[in-house]
Amino acid sequence: MTHPIGIEIEDESKDFFIGADWEARAETPEALAARFLRMIDSLKEIDPVFSLWTCGTQRPENLEEARDRYAAEIAAGIMRDDWKEPIPEMGYLFGAFTRNTPEARAFDVTCRAGSYVKEVFGNSVTLSTDVEIGSRPDADVVSHRIFRAALLAVVDAWDPVMANATSHPLVEATESDSYFAPAWIQYLCPWLAEKITPPSTVLAERLPNGGLLMSATTETFDVDNPAHMAAARDMAKAMAPLDRLPWPSKG
Repeated sequence: MTHPIGIEIEDESKDFFIGADWEARAETPEALAARFLRMIDSLKEIDPVFSLWTCGTQRPENLEEARDRYAAEIAAGIMRDDWKEPIPEMGYLFGAFTRNTPEARAFDVTCRAGSYVKEVFGNSVTLSTDVEIGSRPDADVVSHRIFRAALLAVVDAWDPVMANATSHPLVEATESDSYFAPAWIQYLCPWLAEKITPPSTVLAERLPNGGLLMSATTETFDVDNPAHMAAARDMAKAMAPLDRLPWPSKG
């Protein structure tokens, strides 16, 4: 079984997350910092839960104080080999987490970006709730309103090939090897969107950029709800032809 890029699935996790993926795209730390801050600023406009962030792995600090030098933080996260030598073609690893929020309302974001290696979806961003194993995030922070808007904020900042909102229970319940597995909310970039027909069981929205957004439900996704699961599987079935495309692609 393959899991969404950038996510390690743990038994009994109840977390929800958004994953966005794209192929080879060389970018400087300065360009990546601009994208990252655009995403964070958009998230702040969605809900107060995204108001305050901490960044930095070696020396954590408030992102608000590090904005003007965040490119240097990204540069320090260059991918390295087993001998600690930089591998520029593999890009950079960086991220942040919310602060001053209860654990059941906490989020973190992890980015691997700037890779120009010709591999399938070598770049990714993951925005996830961050609760203890076995616990659940607060219901209001995993609403369709918040996750739809957050997914669109990620898409706007990073211009991915695809992105989705899902949950660890859904990933575990479906056991899919597809790049386009059952999801709660699914985004496809314009050139992928034109290759499929959304099923009638999902809410489909054509976006201004030509992309496609599909939602299995406008309720918080529940793996114990048969209607939610059926719509998610219908969505994945409609996207099945995309798995047969040559990956890495030429766009």
